[in-house]
Amino acid sequence: MREWKKQFSIAFALLALVAVLAGPAMARAYQNHADAAAGMTMQQHGDFMLQHMTKKLNLTADQQASAKQLFTDLQAKMAPVHAAQKQLHTQLEAALAAPNPDAAAVGQLVISMHQSRAQIKPVMDAFHQQLEALLTPDQLAQYKQMLAAHSSHSFHSHGHFPGGPSSSE
Repeated sequence: MREWKKQFSIAFALLALVAVLAGPAMARAYQNHADAAAGMTMQQHGDFMLQHMTKKLNLTADQQASAKQLFTDLQAKMAPVHAAQKQLHTQLEAALAAPNPDAAAVGQLVISMHQSRAQIKPVMDAFHQQLEALLTPDQLAQYKQMLAAHSSHSFHSHGHFPGGPSSSE
């Protein structure tokens, strides 16, 4: 029993050390991604993602044209939701910056943000279905691998990579 406790303590200490050492690097990587995404318009982000998919999946010209239209449609549908989210976020920051933030007001803003984000999931699900329908079976398998790799490297997923449904949305 003592040996098990000792091994557990060593393993826990190693995990804690890895977390301490990896934390800043992971935070920098996340911030770099967020900064890059923040500097892009929705159109630029869609174009970037389409270029990435075209290269990785070897999309045909017809697939590229169809996917571009899907991205354009997605951006049009998401623009009002993103604008509402931005407005709510600004209101939340202002509410929290008050000398004595009103907990009820802050809570209501958080609830409103959550409800607004809930509108994203069905739009993204429809986008994914339509996009996946454009792909060959081999491309689809590779695409799903890309999504899995992206989601495993992301701290959150709310539309930065319009390619996979998010359970948090």
